[in-house]
This record gives sequence, C-alpha cells and structure tokens, in this order.
Amino acid sequence: MSVQSDRRFLALVGVLVVTYWLAPDGPVRVTAQLLVGLCAVVAVFTAARADRAHRTGWTLFALGVTLSVAGDATAAWYLSTGHSIPFPSLVDGFNLGAYWVVALSLSRLHGGRRPDIAGYLDTAVLTVAGGLVLWLALAVPLNGGLDLREIVGSVYLITDIVLLGCVVRVWLNPATTLPRATTRSLVLGAGVALIGDTVYGIADGALNTQDRLFESAYLVMYTAWGLAALRAARAARTASTPRRLAFQRMSPARLMTMYAALLVIPAVELVHRTTGVDVDGWATIAASVLLSVLVPARMWVAMGELEASTAQRERLSDDLQHQAAHDALTNLPNRAYLLELTTAALHRARRSGNEVAVLFVDLDYFKRVNDTLGHAAGDEVLQVTADRMRSVLRAGDTLGRQGGDEFVVLIDPVPAPAELMEIANRLVAVVSAPIHVAGSHAVIGASVGIALARDAQVDAYQLLQDADMAAYRAKTNGRGRAEMFDADLRAELAARARLEADIQIGLTQDQFELHYQPVMDVATGRLRGYEALIRWRHPERGLVPPDDFLPTAEQSTLICAIGRWTLNHATRQLVAWTEQDPAGHADATMAVNISGRHLATRALIDEVRQALTDSGLAPRRLVLEITETVLMEEPAADAHLRALREIGVTVSLDDFGTGYTSIGQLQKLQVDTLKIDQSFLHSPDPGTAALVQLMITAAHAFGLDVVAEGVENQEQLDRLAAIGCESAQGYYLGRPAPAPSITAGTGPHAASPA
Repeated sequence: MSVQSDRRFLALVGVLVVTYWLAPDGPVRVTAQLLVGLCAVVAVFTAARADRAHRTGWTLFALGVTLSVAGDATAAWYLSTGHSIPFPSLVDGFNLGAYWVVALSLSRLHGGRRPDIAGYLDTAVLTVAGGLVLWLALAVPLNGGLDLREIVGSVYLITDIVLLGCVVRVWLNPATTLPRATTRSLVLGAGVALIGDTVYGIADGALNTQDRLFESAYLVMYTAWGLAALRAARAARTASTPRRLAFQRMSPARLMTMYAALLVIPAVELVHRTTGVDVDGWATIAASVLLSVLVPARMWVAMGELEASTAQRERLSDDLQHQAAHDALTNLPNRAYLLELTTAALHRARRSGNEVAVLFVDLDYFKRVNDTLGHAAGDEVLQVTADRMRSVLRAGDTLGRQGGDEFVVLIDPVPAPAELMEIANRLVAVVSAPIHVAGSHAVIGASVGIALARDAQVDAYQLLQDADMAAYRAKTNGRGRAEMFDADLRAELAARARLEADIQIGLTQDQFELHYQPVMDVATGRLRGYEALIRWRHPERGLVPPDDFLPTAEQSTLICAIGRWTLNHATRQLVAWTEQDPAGHADATMAVNISGRHLATRALIDEVRQALTDSGLAPRRLVLEITETVLMEEPAADAHLRALREIGVTVSLDDFGTGYTSIGQLQKLQVDTLKIDQSFLHSPDPGTAALVQLMITAAHAFGLDVVAEGVENQEQLDRLAAIGCESAQGYYLGRPAPAPSITAGTGPHAASPA
C-alpha cells in the first residue's frame, strides 16, 4: 500500500463523478453513483484488514458505509420502477442505520485508553450549540399529534446531532493513534454529509433527492471516507502510526471555538428579535441550562489541567536537576555536583575555621571484572560497592562517583586525622569483600587517597586532585591501602611536573636517542634482530636512564609521543642498516616497546602505518612488544592488537611469567612471540628450569616463537639451546649501544663483547 493507491482511488472516483455529472438521468448515472459508494466500501474493508489495532472500528465503519450504499441502491430501485420514494421508507431505515453505525465506529476508532474529560466537555459544549442550530432550523413541528412522518423526521434530526457530536469529538481528540490525514478525511466526509442533510431539511422536501448538486455532497462523503481508510491502511502497513499523545493544552483556536459556541444562544435571540422569526423556546432554554452546567465544569477541569501542568513542570524540572547532578548508575552525586558541594563546604570552613577532607577511592582490579564477567556484571559490582561504602560512612558524609571505577567521599566536618584514616580503612575493607555476581564471586579492592584542606586558599579542584594523587601513590605502593596527601607528595608532584616539562622540551630539541640490543639465534649465533631502547641525553644531567623518566611519561600522553618518536627512528635505522649490510640484515627485525596508554589509542594503528610507509620497512620486520599487565588491564588491547597484526606487524608478549597470564590463555592472545622474563634464567630454584621448559613447549604448541631475556653466560645459552628456545638476548650476547657503535665495526657483533 503506497501513495499510488490513493492516486488510483482518486482517479477511479474522479472518472465516476465526471460520468455522473455528464450522463443523462438513467441507469448510467445511477450506476456511477453506486460505484463511488462501492469504491469507498472496498477501501474501508482494506483498512479493516490491514489496521489490526483498529480492526473493530474499521469493520463497523465498513458496515455503515455499506448501509449507506444500500440506501442509495434502494432509492435508485424506486426511481427506476417509476415510483416516487415514499417517506418514510426502507431508504430511511438504511440511511439512519448507516449514520448510527458510523457514529459508533468513530467512537471506536478515536477512543483513548484514559478518559479525556476535557475533550468530552468541549465536545458537549460544541454539540449543544450546533445541535441547537440544527434543531431550530430543521425541527419538524408537532401539530397536535405524532404521525410516522414527524417521528422519522425527528429521528433524522437527532441522528444528525449525534453524528455532529461524534465529528466534533474526532476533531478535538488528541489521543488518537490514527494518522492526522485519516482524521481530517473522516471529519470532511461526515461534515459534508451533515451539510447535505441540513440543506435538504431546510428545503423541507422541495429539493429533488436526485438533484445532482445535492447528491454531490454524498459523493464527496464517500470519496473522503475511502481516502481516509486507504491512508490508515498504508500507515498500518508501514508502521508509521504516530504515537499517542497523553496531554494537549487548549490551543487558542480551540478556545475561540468554545467562545463562539457560547454566543449561539445570544445570536438566536438576536435573530428572533430582529427578524421576528419564531424559535423553539423550550429548545433554547434546554440548551442554555446544559451550557450553564458544561461551561463551569469545563472551567473547573481547565484549572485542574493548569495545576497538573504546573506540578508536572516542577517535577520535570526537579528530575532534570537531579539527573544533571547525579550518576545514572549509582544515583550518587556526580563529579560536577561533588565539586559544587566541596566548594560550598570550603566556604563554610573558611567562615567557621573548620577543615574539609576529601577521600578519593580508586577501585583495584575492576577492569578484570568487566573483562571476565562482562559490563553488566561490572555495573552491578559498582552498585553493590556504592551501597557498601555508604553503609560505613557517617551520617553527614557525602559519597559521590567521580566516574568509571572512581568514587569520592566528602568529609565535613573533619574528625581527627586518625579517624580519617580509620574511615579510609573501613572503605578498603568493605570494598575488598567478595561480591556475588553473574553466578560467580568478584573480588576487587580499593586504593584510597586522603586530602585535607588546611589552607583557606585551596579550591575544590585542587583538593580533589590532591586526593587523586594520594590514591595513585597508594596504588603504586601495593594497592589495598590508604595514603594521606602531604608535603612530600606535593614536592613529588612538583618534581613530576618539572620532569614532564623537561621531557616535552627534550622531544622538541632532539635530546633523546635509541640504543639497540641484538637478539640472536640460539642455535646458530646469527643475528635475528634488535630491540630499540630509549635513552635521554639531558644537557645538564647527562645520560638519564629510562627508569628515571618513563614512569613519569607513562602517567601522561608524553609516553605516546615517546612511542611515536621511537617507532619513526627505529624503523628508519633498520632500513639504513639493511642498505649498508643486505646479507646480514635482510631478515632482521626491530622490536619497539609499546606502553598501555599508547596501545589504548586508536591513533597507534595509523602511526605504525605511517612509520612503515615513511621508512619503507616491511611490516613483518617490525615487532611491537607489550606486557602482560597491558593485556589484562587495557580493554582496547585485544582489538587494537588484532588490527596491528592485520597490517602484518609482529606482536611480542614481553616479560612473560611475571603477570597474570596463564599458559592456557596463550592460544587466545593476539601475539606471535613469547618473551620469557630474565628472572627465570637467574633463579637458583631447581624447579625454574622445568618451568621454562614448560613455557617453551606450550608456546610452540600454540605456534609462538620464544625469546629468552637476560642471558649472561654460556651455560644459560647452552641450556636454552637444549630445551629448544629459538632466540635470546642479554649482556652476554650484546649490550645496548647507540647506532654508530654498532655500525662502526663489521656488523652488530662489534657491540657485543663476549
């Protein structure tokens, strides 16, 4: 069902109407008239079949239209047999039945689930006013008795008034689920029918029932109703039914219509006094009484609507304010509201001389819950954790959610410092208890930082940042503990800020350099590749080891800039060596360490592509080294590593055995090479050798190559060869050295003292 159906319907009806107007009186004209009605019947039955939500209403409507067509056919039969149409007759039975069934169907099509009192009252006001006009214009005078003709005429009039009421109700109803175009067509058809009846009634039978202009009103009725049904059927089949509206305030047009209805009785009286036309006084009195009851009732409902609208607006405003200030998952104050509350507490503290404290709670191992049990379980863990923390706080303390797995507690007023630490320890203890979720037990922890506002100049942002830094120190010092922000930490933060600034300067002034440590084939002693290790040649401090600046860089995006710089220089260096020594470096690889923060960025994939393109290095010769911790704690690691491997880059799992990765997980990881941590080669435990053998066997079973780190003597090298390890690196095979030292000799071994 499409717009084409409407056009075909209108085209067919248009042809029939033109035929009706052009054909002389006789069978052709009558047939054209009846076919217009039958087209409407077919269209309405189509709607009854397609629109399941309104099937009963459309079925009744189809019955009403069918009765109307039957009345037309009966009238045509009377005339075709040379008889005049008697009054009353079977034609009147069909017509009256059609109107009552149509009225019933309209009430079913436009009925709402909830009573629309205002709509019913508006409908009643307009119906009483319009009905009074119809009554005064069309009422059959009862001249001392009741004959059948007068009774049927009165029934027609009452039927028209009822239909008028139904039309008004349809037009005013805001709760309909029918398309608005369908509603307009229904109202148009019924309205035209009422106009036709009114004109015929005013003519008092003088108008020929076969007058073409008069009959055209009913042709318009059939056309409008058929079009309404087709539009409803199309909306039902395309699932485009508009949503039900729950409330509609009185519009200015609707209000003016109500005022116009109230002016009907004064207008009737004015016509009576100025023209002398007699009017039915009892009808006018009855209408006046009804309107005097309906109008105050409508005003009372309007006041209720206004009060309800105001209350609804206030509730909505409160809800919006609450949503803007609270976290949707835990219903705790969010970061913005926490800052607002903290600022207010600091203002009170400055006036009273009291202190304010903030506890920053950073959950430990929470990412593991999301990765193993799913995000739904993670959300439940956050909700349970919030409830638990609330249960151990004092009545005046405020718990909020900073975001992610971070919470904040505002302490105001502040007890003794020892009590602050006791509150923090209670939080650590309650968070660390197992949580039953998703059919399993999730175990997390908490690292808590405490910041105390002793300085009246500190603001909410600074206080929250200090607590965050204290929580970070608690996490780096072993997790599951609380740390107080103090002067030492402040000095540490200041030093870190200076170091970050120096790193930024170092990157712009080319103070960094790469040292390269060879990776050798255990069986043949031939070069297999290099690992690029960054060094910082500071103009004042000299050569700065990586342990002195990389941890600071990893706490910011500086580590990404360092990683990008390393990728670009290391790939170009390997290409340069290959050009100098094609035989020795044709298959050599270059390993570059990638931090977790860098791996988490989607930009890394584009940066790797760019480095390979700029240097001309084949993707398979680039090795990206990541640690177990990154794999376990970075949600985006798996997807980004998969994308990197699709480029053709090799991925190596560094320091294997020191993290959480089990041997059984190797087959699921997006890695190509396993790099065994050097601690296993140096361990005096006799069982360690068997463990190394197990790791190598498992790696080979999953198709992974193995590199052993930290080889310092021939004995270790021989042991690795015996158990099938392919590659190794360490001081015994070659120390890290700058590129000029490696290329100065005959090859990489020049920098590799025995």
